[in-house]
Amino acid sequence: MNRKNLTAAVLAGLAGVAGIAGTAQAVNMNPDGLGQVLIYPYYTANDGNTTLLSVVNTTEEAKAVKVRFLEGFNSREVLDFNLYLSMEDVWVAAIATPEVCAGDCVPTLYIPDTSCTVPYLYGDSIAAGEDMGVQPFLSLAYAGAFNDGGPEGIGRAAEGHFEMIEMGTLTGAAATAVTHDNSDGGTGMPANCTALVEAWTDYVGTPQTGIQGLWFDEAEAKDECTPFPDDPADVEYAGCQADSFTVRNSGGLFGGAAVVNPTNGTMFSYDAQALQGFDDTADGIHFIPGTIFPSLNSGSVKTSWVFFGVPQNRAVDLDFEETGDAVASVFMHENIMNEYTTEDDLNAGTEWIVTFPTKNFYADEDRMVAVGLDEEVCTGTGDDEVCVVVARDPFTELYGAADSSGDSECEIVELKTWDREEDTFVPDQPGGIRPPVVSPSLPGGCNPELEVCETTVFQLCNEVNVLRFGDRSVFGTPEIEEDSLLLSVSDEFDNGWGRLTFADRYLVSLDGTALVGLPVTGFAAYQFENEFLNGGDVKANYGGLFRHKGTVRGTAPQPR
Repeated sequence: MNRKNLTAAVLAGLAGVAGIAGTAQAVNMNPDGLGQVLIYPYYTANDGNTTLLSVVNTTEEAKAVKVRFLEGFNSREVLDFNLYLSMEDVWVAAIATPEVCAGDCVPTLYIPDTSCTVPYLYGDSIAAGEDMGVQPFLSLAYAGAFNDGGPEGIGRAAEGHFEMIEMGTLTGAAATAVTHDNSDGGTGMPANCTALVEAWTDYVGTPQTGIQGLWFDEAEAKDECTPFPDDPADVEYAGCQADSFTVRNSGGLFGGAAVVNPTNGTMFSYDAQALQGFDDTADGIHFIPGTIFPSLNSGSVKTSWVFFGVPQNRAVDLDFEETGDAVASVFMHENIMNEYTTEDDLNAGTEWIVTFPTKNFYADEDRMVAVGLDEEVCTGTGDDEVCVVVARDPFTELYGAADSSGDSECEIVELKTWDREEDTFVPDQPGGIRPPVVSPSLPGGCNPELEVCETTVFQLCNEVNVLRFGDRSVFGTPEIEEDSLLLSVSDEFDNGWGRLTFADRYLVSLDGTALVGLPVTGFAAYQFENEFLNGGDVKANYGGLFRHKGTVRGTAPQPR
Protein backbone atom coordinates (compact mmCIF):
# COMPACT_ATOMS: atom_id res chain seq x y z
CA MET A 1 0.00 0.00 0.00
CA ASN A 2 1.21 3.50 -0.85
CA ARG A 3 1.72 5.04 2.55
CA LYS A 4 1.91 8.82 2.35
CA ASN A 5 1.63 11.20 5.23
CA LEU A 6 -1.42 13.38 5.51
CA THR A 7 0.29 16.57 4.37
CA ALA A 8 1.49 14.96 1.16
CA ALA A 9 -1.93 13.45 0.51
CA VAL A 10 -3.64 16.80 0.98
CA LEU A 11 -1.16 18.70 -1.20
CA ALA A 12 -1.36 16.09 -3.94
CA GLY A 13 -5.14 15.85 -3.99
CA LEU A 14 -6.29 19.35 -3.15
CA ALA A 15 -5.85 22.93 -4.14
CA GLY A 16 -8.05 24.66 -1.59
CA VAL A 17 -11.10 22.41 -1.87
CA ALA A 18 -10.52 21.52 -5.50
CA GLY A 19 -10.37 17.86 -4.59
CA ILE A 20 -13.97 17.96 -3.42
CA ALA A 21 -15.10 19.93 -6.44
CA GLY A 22 -13.84 17.11 -8.65
CA THR A 23 -15.66 14.35 -6.74
CA ALA A 24 -19.14 13.58 -8.08
CA GLN A 25 -20.54 12.16 -4.84
CA ALA A 26 -19.11 11.21 -1.48
CA VAL A 27 -20.35 10.09 1.92
CA ASN A 28 -20.40 13.10 4.23
CA MET A 29 -21.87 14.28 7.49
CA ASN A 30 -24.37 17.01 6.73
CA PRO A 31 -24.25 19.71 9.45
CA ASP A 32 -27.71 20.85 8.33
CA GLY A 33 -29.19 17.51 9.41
CA LEU A 34 -30.65 16.22 6.09
CA GLY A 35 -29.49 13.02 4.44
CA GLN A 36 -30.02 9.54 3.02
CA VAL A 37 -28.93 7.83 6.26
CA LEU A 38 -29.82 8.80 9.82
CA ILE A 39 -27.83 7.61 12.85
CA TYR A 40 -29.51 7.82 16.26
CA PRO A 41 -26.77 7.17 18.86
CA TYR A 42 -28.90 5.99 21.78
CA TYR A 43 -32.20 4.58 22.92
CA THR A 44 -33.25 3.12 26.25
CA ALA A 45 -36.35 1.60 27.78
CA ASN A 46 -34.70 0.92 31.14
CA ASP A 47 -35.72 2.26 34.55
CA GLY A 48 -39.02 3.79 33.47
CA ASN A 49 -37.52 5.61 30.46
CA THR A 50 -39.32 5.88 27.13
CA THR A 51 -37.49 6.82 23.95
CA LEU A 52 -39.56 8.85 21.50
CA LEU A 53 -38.37 8.95 17.90
CA SER A 54 -39.28 10.47 14.58
CA VAL A 55 -38.20 10.63 10.95
CA VAL A 56 -39.36 13.30 8.50
CA ASN A 57 -39.43 13.11 4.71
CA THR A 58 -38.96 16.71 3.55
CA THR A 59 -39.18 15.90 -0.16
CA GLU A 60 -42.10 15.75 -2.58
CA GLU A 61 -41.28 12.11 -3.30
CA ALA A 62 -42.36 8.93 -1.53
CA LYS A 63 -39.55 6.89 0.01
CA ALA A 64 -38.62 3.37 1.09
CA VAL A 65 -36.61 3.39 4.34
CA LYS A 66 -35.01 0.57 6.33
CA VAL A 67 -35.54 1.04 10.08
CA ARG A 68 -33.15 -0.95 12.26
CA PHE A 69 -32.77 -1.12 16.05
CA LEU A 70 -29.48 -2.53 17.38
CA GLU A 71 -28.81 -3.59 20.96
CA GLY A 72 -25.94 -1.96 22.81
CA PHE A 73 -23.54 -4.83 23.46
CA ASN A 74 -22.69 -5.99 19.93
CA SER A 75 -25.04 -4.20 17.52
CA ARG A 76 -27.16 -7.29 16.90
CA GLU A 77 -30.55 -6.53 15.39
CA VAL A 78 -33.50 -6.56 17.80
CA LEU A 79 -36.01 -5.26 15.25
CA ASP A 80 -35.95 -4.07 11.67
CA PHE A 81 -38.54 -3.53 8.97
CA ASN A 82 -39.26 -1.56 5.82
CA LEU A 83 -40.95 1.81 6.31
CA TYR A 84 -42.68 3.54 3.39
CA LEU A 85 -43.14 7.28 3.70
CA SER A 86 -45.44 9.44 1.64
CA MET A 87 -44.13 12.76 0.37
CA GLU A 88 -43.60 15.26 3.21
CA ASP A 89 -44.55 12.53 5.69
CA VAL A 90 -43.60 12.12 9.35
CA TRP A 91 -43.32 8.76 11.13
CA VAL A 92 -43.17 8.54 14.92
CA ALA A 93 -42.80 5.75 17.45
CA ALA A 94 -41.80 5.07 21.05
CA ILE A 95 -39.63 2.43 22.73
CA ALA A 96 -40.73 1.42 26.20
CA THR A 97 -41.40 -1.56 28.45
CA PRO A 98 -44.88 -2.48 29.67
CA GLU A 99 -43.73 -1.78 33.22
CA VAL A 100 -40.76 -0.34 35.06
CA CYS A 101 -38.10 -3.01 35.40
CA ALA A 102 -34.36 -3.61 35.46
CA GLY A 103 -33.15 -5.94 32.78
CA ASP A 104 -36.05 -8.41 32.58
CA CYS A 105 -38.98 -6.69 30.81
CA VAL A 106 -39.57 -6.90 27.07
CA PRO A 107 -38.71 -3.62 25.32
CA THR A 108 -41.45 -2.82 22.85
CA LEU A 109 -41.97 -0.51 19.90
CA TYR A 110 -45.25 1.43 20.06
CA ILE A 111 -46.37 3.11 16.83
CA PRO A 112 -49.14 5.76 17.01
CA ASP A 113 -48.79 6.35 13.28
CA THR A 114 -50.30 5.08 10.05
CA SER A 115 -47.43 5.22 7.54
CA CYS A 116 -46.97 1.87 5.80
CA THR A 117 -44.59 -0.75 7.15
CA VAL A 118 -43.64 -4.19 5.83
CA PRO A 119 -44.26 -6.38 7.75
CA TYR A 120 -47.44 -4.50 8.63
CA LEU A 121 -47.02 -3.63 12.32
CA TYR A 122 -50.52 -2.35 13.02
CA GLY A 123 -53.09 -4.98 12.01
CA ASP A 124 -52.64 -7.63 14.71
CA SER A 125 -52.29 -4.98 17.40
CA ILE A 126 -55.44 -3.14 16.39
CA ALA A 127 -57.31 -6.43 16.18
CA ALA A 128 -56.19 -7.21 19.74
CA GLY A 129 -57.73 -3.97 20.97
CA GLU A 130 -54.65 -1.74 20.96
CA ASP A 131 -54.98 1.81 19.66
CA MET A 132 -51.57 1.69 17.97
CA GLY A 133 -49.08 -0.71 16.46
CA VAL A 134 -47.27 -2.81 19.07
CA GLN A 135 -44.15 -4.85 18.27
CA PRO A 136 -41.90 -6.37 20.98
CA PHE A 137 -38.14 -6.37 20.41
CA LEU A 138 -36.63 -9.79 19.70
CA SER A 139 -33.56 -11.60 21.04
CA LEU A 140 -33.24 -14.04 18.10
CA ALA A 141 -30.07 -12.48 16.67
CA TYR A 142 -27.98 -12.91 19.83
CA ALA A 143 -29.56 -15.83 21.71
CA GLY A 144 -29.63 -19.58 21.23
CA ALA A 145 -27.93 -20.75 18.05
CA PHE A 146 -26.79 -17.19 17.31
CA ASN A 147 -25.31 -16.42 20.72
CA ASP A 148 -22.29 -14.13 20.39
CA GLY A 149 -20.89 -14.54 23.89
CA GLY A 150 -22.92 -11.73 25.45
CA PRO A 151 -26.08 -11.85 27.58
CA GLU A 152 -28.97 -13.78 26.02
CA GLY A 153 -31.88 -12.26 27.98
CA ILE A 154 -34.37 -9.87 26.40
CA GLY A 155 -33.19 -7.11 28.75
CA ARG A 156 -30.14 -6.77 26.50
CA ALA A 157 -32.43 -5.30 23.82
CA ALA A 158 -33.62 -2.45 26.07
CA GLU A 159 -30.60 -0.22 25.38
CA GLY A 160 -28.73 0.48 22.17
CA HIS A 161 -28.82 2.68 19.08
CA PHE A 162 -30.73 2.71 15.78
CA GLU A 163 -30.35 3.70 12.16
CA MET A 164 -32.55 4.53 9.19
CA ILE A 165 -31.30 3.95 5.65
CA GLU A 166 -33.10 5.28 2.59
CA MET A 167 -33.58 2.43 0.10
CA GLY A 168 -34.99 4.46 -2.79
CA THR A 169 -37.58 6.85 -4.13
CA LEU A 170 -40.93 5.20 -4.85
CA THR A 171 -42.69 5.69 -8.18
CA GLY A 172 -45.89 4.61 -9.90
CA ALA A 173 -48.26 2.27 -8.10
CA ALA A 174 -46.00 2.01 -5.04
CA ALA A 175 -45.93 5.79 -4.54
CA THR A 176 -49.70 5.91 -4.93
CA ALA A 177 -50.16 3.12 -2.39
CA VAL A 178 -48.28 4.97 0.39
CA THR A 179 -49.88 8.37 -0.19
CA HIS A 180 -52.25 9.45 2.59
CA ASP A 181 -55.81 10.23 1.62
CA ASN A 182 -56.17 13.88 2.67
CA SER A 183 -59.05 14.73 0.34
CA ASP A 184 -62.30 16.19 1.57
CA GLY A 185 -63.89 13.45 3.62
CA GLY A 186 -60.73 11.33 3.28
CA THR A 187 -59.48 8.93 5.95
CA GLY A 188 -55.97 10.36 6.27
CA MET A 189 -54.73 6.79 5.88
CA PRO A 190 -52.30 5.54 3.22
CA ALA A 191 -54.15 4.44 0.11
CA ASN A 192 -53.10 0.78 0.14
CA CYS A 193 -50.49 -0.57 2.56
CA THR A 194 -51.75 -4.06 1.76
CA ALA A 195 -50.37 -3.75 -1.78
CA LEU A 196 -46.85 -3.23 -0.43
CA VAL A 197 -47.14 -6.20 1.92
CA GLU A 198 -48.38 -8.35 -0.94
CA ALA A 199 -45.59 -7.13 -3.21
CA TRP A 200 -43.12 -8.68 -0.74
CA THR A 201 -45.19 -11.86 -0.31
CA ASP A 202 -44.16 -15.26 -1.68
CA TYR A 203 -47.21 -16.32 -3.63
CA VAL A 204 -47.74 -19.97 -4.45
CA GLY A 205 -49.07 -20.46 -7.96
CA THR A 206 -50.02 -17.68 -10.33
CA PRO A 207 -49.13 -14.19 -9.03
CA GLN A 208 -52.01 -11.87 -8.36
CA THR A 209 -52.79 -8.75 -10.35
CA GLY A 210 -51.21 -5.34 -9.84
CA ILE A 211 -47.90 -5.27 -7.93
CA GLN A 212 -48.81 -8.20 -5.69
CA GLY A 213 -45.80 -10.50 -5.26
CA LEU A 214 -43.74 -8.49 -7.75
CA TRP A 215 -40.96 -7.33 -5.44
CA PHE A 216 -40.53 -10.78 -3.94
CA ASP A 217 -40.42 -12.36 -7.39
CA GLU A 218 -37.82 -9.83 -8.58
CA ALA A 219 -35.63 -10.51 -5.55
CA GLU A 220 -35.93 -14.29 -5.79
CA ALA A 221 -35.06 -14.22 -9.50
CA LYS A 222 -31.61 -12.83 -8.79
CA ASP A 223 -28.88 -15.46 -8.81
CA GLU A 224 -27.33 -14.11 -5.60
CA CYS A 225 -30.57 -14.20 -3.58
CA THR A 226 -31.89 -16.94 -1.32
CA PRO A 227 -34.99 -15.38 0.33
CA PHE A 228 -35.34 -17.71 3.34
CA PRO A 229 -31.97 -18.86 4.74
CA ASP A 230 -31.91 -19.88 8.38
CA ASP A 231 -29.94 -16.82 9.48
CA PRO A 232 -31.19 -13.30 8.55
CA ALA A 233 -27.53 -12.28 8.46
CA ASP A 234 -26.73 -14.92 5.84
CA VAL A 235 -24.77 -13.53 2.90
CA GLU A 236 -27.32 -15.18 0.57
CA TYR A 237 -29.68 -12.35 1.44
CA ALA A 238 -27.25 -9.78 0.06
CA GLY A 239 -28.73 -9.77 -3.44
CA CYS A 240 -32.41 -9.84 -2.49
CA GLN A 241 -33.43 -6.53 -4.02
CA ALA A 242 -36.42 -5.31 -6.00
CA ASP A 243 -36.13 -2.87 -8.91
CA SER A 244 -39.67 -1.97 -9.96
CA PHE A 245 -41.30 1.24 -8.72
CA THR A 246 -38.03 2.33 -7.08
CA VAL A 247 -35.43 4.80 -8.35
CA ARG A 248 -32.32 6.48 -6.95
CA ASN A 249 -32.27 7.82 -3.40
CA SER A 250 -32.97 11.52 -3.15
CA GLY A 251 -32.14 12.16 0.53
CA GLY A 252 -33.92 14.89 2.46
CA LEU A 253 -34.59 12.86 5.62
CA PHE A 254 -34.15 14.23 9.12
CA GLY A 255 -35.06 12.89 12.53
CA GLY A 256 -34.56 13.02 16.25
CA ALA A 257 -35.18 11.22 19.51
CA ALA A 258 -35.92 12.03 23.13
CA VAL A 259 -35.48 9.93 26.27
CA VAL A 260 -38.39 10.81 28.54
CA ASN A 261 -38.91 9.71 32.14
CA PRO A 262 -42.38 10.78 33.36
CA THR A 263 -41.68 9.74 36.94
CA ASN A 264 -38.49 11.79 37.17
CA GLY A 265 -39.87 14.63 35.07
CA THR A 266 -36.90 14.66 32.66
CA MET A 267 -36.40 14.67 28.91
CA PHE A 268 -33.15 14.38 26.95
CA SER A 269 -33.51 15.09 23.24
CA TYR A 270 -31.13 15.04 20.28
CA ASP A 271 -31.03 15.30 16.49
CA ALA A 272 -30.09 12.26 14.43
CA GLN A 273 -26.82 12.57 12.53
CA ALA A 274 -27.44 12.71 8.80
CA LEU A 275 -25.21 11.21 6.10
CA GLN A 276 -25.43 12.33 2.49
CA GLY A 277 -23.92 10.77 -0.60
CA PHE A 278 -24.38 7.18 0.59
CA ASP A 279 -25.81 5.60 -2.55
CA ASP A 280 -26.35 6.63 -6.16
CA THR A 281 -27.60 3.34 -7.62
CA ALA A 282 -30.13 4.02 -10.37
CA ASP A 283 -32.78 1.68 -8.90
CA GLY A 284 -31.90 2.30 -5.26
CA ILE A 285 -31.13 -0.46 -2.76
CA HIS A 286 -34.64 -1.74 -2.01
CA PHE A 287 -34.10 -4.98 -0.05
CA ILE A 288 -36.47 -7.69 1.07
CA PRO A 289 -37.66 -7.24 4.70
CA GLY A 290 -36.39 -9.49 7.46
CA THR A 291 -32.69 -9.27 6.69
CA ILE A 292 -29.70 -7.23 7.79
CA PHE A 293 -29.67 -5.58 4.37
CA PRO A 294 -29.30 -2.85 3.40
CA SER A 295 -26.53 -2.25 5.91
CA LEU A 296 -24.22 0.72 6.19
CA ASN A 297 -21.98 -1.20 3.79
CA SER A 298 -24.67 -1.53 1.09
CA GLY A 299 -24.31 1.89 -0.51
CA SER A 300 -22.54 2.31 -3.84
CA VAL A 301 -20.32 5.25 -2.86
CA LYS A 302 -16.85 4.41 -1.51
CA THR A 303 -15.49 7.94 -1.24
CA SER A 304 -15.96 10.21 1.78
CA TRP A 305 -15.44 13.85 2.62
CA VAL A 306 -13.70 14.26 5.96
CA PHE A 307 -13.15 17.62 7.62
CA PHE A 308 -9.83 18.07 9.37
CA GLY A 309 -10.07 20.88 11.88
CA VAL A 310 -7.26 22.83 13.48
CA PRO A 311 -4.62 23.25 12.15
CA GLN A 312 -5.48 22.00 8.64
CA ASN A 313 -9.00 23.43 8.30
CA ARG A 314 -9.53 21.36 5.17
CA ALA A 315 -12.19 19.04 3.84
CA VAL A 316 -10.45 16.08 2.19
CA ASP A 317 -11.90 13.45 -0.13
CA LEU A 318 -10.74 9.93 0.72
CA ASP A 319 -11.31 6.70 -1.23
CA PHE A 320 -11.89 3.30 0.41
CA GLU A 321 -12.44 -0.27 -0.72
CA GLU A 322 -15.81 -0.49 1.06
CA THR A 323 -18.75 1.84 1.62
CA GLY A 324 -18.76 0.82 5.28
CA ASP A 325 -15.25 2.24 5.64
CA ALA A 326 -16.34 5.48 3.96
CA VAL A 327 -19.21 5.72 6.47
CA ALA A 328 -16.89 4.96 9.38
CA SER A 329 -14.44 7.63 8.21
CA VAL A 330 -16.89 10.50 8.78
CA PHE A 331 -17.26 9.38 12.42
CA MET A 332 -13.51 8.98 13.05
CA HIS A 333 -12.12 10.93 16.01
CA GLU A 334 -8.84 10.76 17.86
CA ASN A 335 -10.43 12.46 20.87
CA ILE A 336 -13.91 13.22 22.10
CA MET A 337 -14.59 15.76 24.84
CA ASN A 338 -17.41 16.94 27.02
CA GLU A 339 -18.29 18.37 30.44
CA TYR A 340 -19.53 16.70 33.61
CA THR A 341 -20.99 17.74 36.96
CA THR A 342 -21.75 15.78 40.12
CA GLU A 343 -22.43 18.63 42.56
CA ASP A 344 -24.22 17.45 45.69
CA ASP A 345 -26.04 20.77 46.17
CA LEU A 346 -27.79 20.16 42.84
CA ASN A 347 -28.18 16.42 43.26
CA ALA A 348 -26.42 16.37 39.91
CA GLY A 349 -25.57 13.32 37.84
CA THR A 350 -23.75 13.02 34.52
CA GLU A 351 -23.54 10.15 32.06
CA TRP A 352 -21.69 10.04 28.77
CA ILE A 353 -23.03 7.93 25.93
CA VAL A 354 -20.14 6.67 23.80
CA THR A 355 -21.42 4.84 20.72
CA PHE A 356 -19.50 3.13 17.92
CA PRO A 357 -22.19 3.02 15.19
CA THR A 358 -20.19 0.93 12.70
CA LYS A 359 -18.41 -1.38 15.13
CA ASN A 360 -20.15 -4.56 13.91
CA PHE A 361 -18.31 -4.22 10.58
CA TYR A 362 -15.00 -4.44 12.44
CA ALA A 363 -15.49 -6.51 15.59
CA ASP A 364 -18.47 -8.88 15.13
CA GLU A 365 -17.24 -12.00 13.34
CA ASP A 366 -20.68 -13.15 12.15
CA ARG A 367 -21.68 -9.75 10.78
CA MET A 368 -18.29 -9.22 9.14
CA VAL A 369 -18.73 -12.52 7.29
CA ALA A 370 -22.34 -11.65 6.37
CA VAL A 371 -21.41 -8.42 4.59
CA GLY A 372 -18.16 -9.76 3.14
CA LEU A 373 -15.79 -7.76 5.34
CA ASP A 374 -14.12 -10.58 7.29
CA GLU A 375 -10.35 -10.70 7.50
CA GLU A 376 -8.35 -13.79 8.44
CA VAL A 377 -4.92 -14.45 9.88
CA CYS A 378 -3.51 -17.86 8.99
CA THR A 379 -0.74 -19.88 10.60
CA GLY A 380 0.86 -23.11 9.42
CA THR A 381 0.82 -24.56 5.90
CA GLY A 382 -1.01 -27.26 3.98
CA ASP A 383 -3.15 -29.55 6.14
CA ASP A 384 -1.81 -27.81 9.26
CA GLU A 385 -2.94 -24.35 8.22
CA VAL A 386 -5.30 -22.69 10.71
CA CYS A 387 -7.13 -19.47 9.86
CA VAL A 388 -9.07 -17.28 12.28
CA VAL A 389 -11.14 -14.15 11.73
CA VAL A 390 -9.62 -11.07 13.35
CA ALA A 391 -10.87 -7.59 14.07
CA ARG A 392 -10.52 -5.08 11.25
CA ASP A 393 -8.76 -1.77 11.63
CA PRO A 394 -9.34 0.60 13.33
CA PHE A 395 -10.74 -1.80 15.97
CA THR A 396 -8.30 -4.19 17.59
CA GLU A 397 -10.43 -6.88 19.27
CA LEU A 398 -13.45 -8.97 18.30
CA TYR A 399 -16.50 -8.69 20.53
CA GLY A 400 -16.29 -11.31 23.28
CA ALA A 401 -12.58 -11.97 22.72
CA ALA A 402 -10.62 -13.10 25.76
CA ASP A 403 -6.95 -13.30 26.61
CA SER A 404 -5.17 -16.39 27.91
CA SER A 405 -6.48 -15.75 31.42
CA GLY A 406 -10.08 -15.55 30.25
CA ASP A 407 -10.38 -11.79 30.83
CA SER A 408 -12.15 -9.77 28.16
CA GLU A 409 -10.04 -8.02 25.56
CA CYS A 410 -11.62 -4.74 24.53
CA GLU A 411 -10.63 -1.35 23.15
CA ILE A 412 -8.09 0.33 25.43
CA VAL A 413 -8.73 4.07 25.76
CA GLU A 414 -7.51 6.90 27.95
CA LEU A 415 -9.60 9.25 30.06
CA LYS A 416 -8.22 12.51 31.40
CA THR A 417 -10.27 15.04 33.34
CA TRP A 418 -9.90 18.63 34.48
CA ASP A 419 -11.87 20.78 36.88
CA ARG A 420 -13.18 24.22 35.93
CA GLU A 421 -9.90 25.87 37.03
CA GLU A 422 -7.69 23.75 34.76
CA ASP A 423 -6.54 21.46 37.57
CA THR A 424 -5.97 17.86 36.54
CA PHE A 425 -5.87 14.61 38.41
CA VAL A 426 -2.09 14.54 38.80
CA PRO A 427 -1.20 14.48 42.52
CA ASP A 428 1.80 16.48 43.64
CA GLN A 429 2.29 14.68 46.95
CA PRO A 430 1.37 11.37 48.57
CA GLY A 431 -2.20 11.41 49.71
CA GLY A 432 -3.11 14.21 47.32
CA ILE A 433 -5.80 14.23 44.68
CA ARG A 434 -6.04 10.95 42.82
CA PRO A 435 -6.97 10.40 39.19
CA PRO A 436 -10.45 9.16 38.31
CA VAL A 437 -11.04 5.46 38.77
CA VAL A 438 -12.97 3.64 36.09
CA SER A 439 -14.55 0.26 36.67
CA PRO A 440 -13.83 -2.15 35.13
CA SER A 441 -10.31 -0.88 34.76
CA LEU A 442 -7.61 -2.33 32.54
CA PRO A 443 -5.68 -5.20 34.17
CA GLY A 444 -2.13 -4.01 34.61
CA GLY A 445 -3.04 -0.40 33.80
CA CYS A 446 -2.25 2.55 35.96
CA ASN A 447 -3.46 1.98 39.51
CA PRO A 448 -4.14 5.37 41.15
CA GLU A 449 -4.03 3.72 44.57
CA LEU A 450 -0.38 2.80 44.04
CA GLU A 451 1.07 5.28 41.57
CA VAL A 452 0.75 8.68 40.01
CA CYS A 453 -1.38 8.44 36.85
CA GLU A 454 -1.41 11.14 34.20
CA THR A 455 -4.44 9.47 32.64
CA THR A 456 -6.69 6.60 33.53
CA VAL A 457 -6.51 3.73 31.07
CA PHE A 458 -9.51 1.46 30.77
CA GLN A 459 -11.50 -0.62 28.28
CA LEU A 460 -14.60 0.01 26.21
CA CYS A 461 -16.08 -3.36 25.33
CA ASN A 462 -19.45 -2.59 23.79
CA GLU A 463 -21.08 -0.85 20.86
CA VAL A 464 -22.85 1.52 23.28
CA ASN A 465 -20.99 2.47 26.46
CA VAL A 466 -22.47 4.46 29.35
CA LEU A 467 -19.89 6.34 31.47
CA ARG A 468 -21.37 7.47 34.79
CA PHE A 469 -19.56 10.25 36.66
CA GLY A 470 -20.17 9.95 40.37
CA ASP A 471 -22.84 7.68 41.81
CA ARG A 472 -26.10 9.20 40.51
CA SER A 473 -27.86 7.42 37.68
CA VAL A 474 -29.27 9.30 34.69
CA PHE A 475 -30.51 6.54 32.37
CA GLY A 476 -30.68 3.62 34.82
CA THR A 477 -28.45 1.22 32.88
CA PRO A 478 -28.85 -2.18 34.60
CA GLU A 479 -26.67 -5.23 35.02
CA ILE A 480 -27.84 -8.05 32.74
CA GLU A 481 -26.61 -11.56 33.40
CA GLU A 482 -23.60 -10.18 35.29
CA ASP A 483 -22.73 -7.82 32.45
CA SER A 484 -23.53 -4.19 31.76
CA LEU A 485 -22.96 -1.33 29.34
CA LEU A 486 -22.16 0.85 32.38
CA LEU A 487 -18.71 2.12 33.40
CA SER A 488 -18.50 4.06 36.68
CA VAL A 489 -16.09 6.99 36.91
CA SER A 490 -15.23 8.00 40.46
CA ASP A 491 -14.05 11.60 40.35
CA GLU A 492 -12.50 13.85 42.98
CA PHE A 493 -13.85 17.01 41.33
CA ASP A 494 -17.50 18.06 41.41
CA ASN A 495 -17.45 19.40 37.90
CA GLY A 496 -15.20 20.02 34.95
CA TRP A 497 -14.52 18.44 31.61
CA GLY A 498 -12.94 15.27 30.29
CA ARG A 499 -11.31 13.84 27.20
CA LEU A 500 -11.39 10.31 25.85
CA THR A 501 -8.43 9.46 23.61
CA PHE A 502 -8.49 6.62 21.09
CA ALA A 503 -4.78 6.40 20.29
CA ASP A 504 -2.81 3.95 18.11
CA ARG A 505 -5.71 3.00 15.82
CA TYR A 506 -5.92 3.80 12.15
CA LEU A 507 -8.46 3.66 9.33
CA VAL A 508 -6.44 3.79 6.12
CA SER A 509 -7.73 5.11 2.80
CA LEU A 510 -6.59 3.78 -0.58
CA ASP A 511 -4.03 6.59 -0.97
CA GLY A 512 -2.44 5.77 2.38
CA THR A 513 -4.01 8.53 4.46
CA ALA A 514 -4.62 7.12 7.93
CA LEU A 515 -7.36 8.58 10.11
CA VAL A 516 -6.42 8.25 13.78
CA GLY A 517 -8.84 6.95 16.40
CA LEU A 518 -12.21 5.18 16.25
CA PRO A 519 -15.60 5.89 14.56
CA VAL A 520 -17.52 7.30 17.53
CA THR A 521 -20.48 9.48 18.40
CA GLY A 522 -22.63 10.24 21.43
CA PHE A 523 -23.36 12.89 24.01
CA ALA A 524 -23.27 13.90 27.67
CA ALA A 525 -26.50 14.04 29.68
CA TYR A 526 -26.82 16.02 32.93
CA GLN A 527 -29.64 15.61 35.42
CA PHE A 528 -30.45 17.86 38.39
CA GLU A 529 -32.93 16.87 41.09
CA ASN A 530 -34.59 19.63 43.09
CA GLU A 531 -37.31 17.41 44.54
CA PHE A 532 -40.69 19.18 44.68
CA LEU A 533 -41.83 22.73 44.00
CA ASN A 534 -43.06 24.66 47.03
CA GLY A 535 -43.83 21.52 48.95
CA GLY A 536 -46.18 20.36 46.21
CA ASP A 537 -46.37 17.18 44.21
CA VAL A 538 -44.65 18.41 41.01
CA LYS A 539 -41.00 17.49 40.72
CA ALA A 540 -38.61 20.28 39.76
CA ASN A 541 -36.11 18.10 37.95
CA TYR A 542 -34.10 19.22 34.95
CA GLY A 543 -31.97 17.69 32.26
CA GLY A 544 -29.63 18.73 29.49
CA LEU A 545 -27.97 16.91 26.60
CA PHE A 546 -24.83 18.01 24.76
CA ARG A 547 -23.24 16.35 21.76
CA HIS A 548 -19.59 15.27 22.15
CA LYS A 549 -16.93 17.50 20.65
CA GLY A 550 -13.97 15.91 18.92
CA THR A 551 -10.71 16.17 17.03
CA VAL A 552 -9.90 14.58 13.68
CA ARG A 553 -6.33 13.83 12.68
CA GLY A 554 -4.64 12.03 9.83
CA THR A 555 -1.16 10.58 9.65
CA ALA A 556 0.87 7.96 7.87
CA PRO A 557 -0.40 4.47 8.80
CA GLN A 558 1.28 2.66 11.64
CA PRO A 559 1.87 -1.09 12.09
CA ARG A 560 -0.58 -2.92 14.37
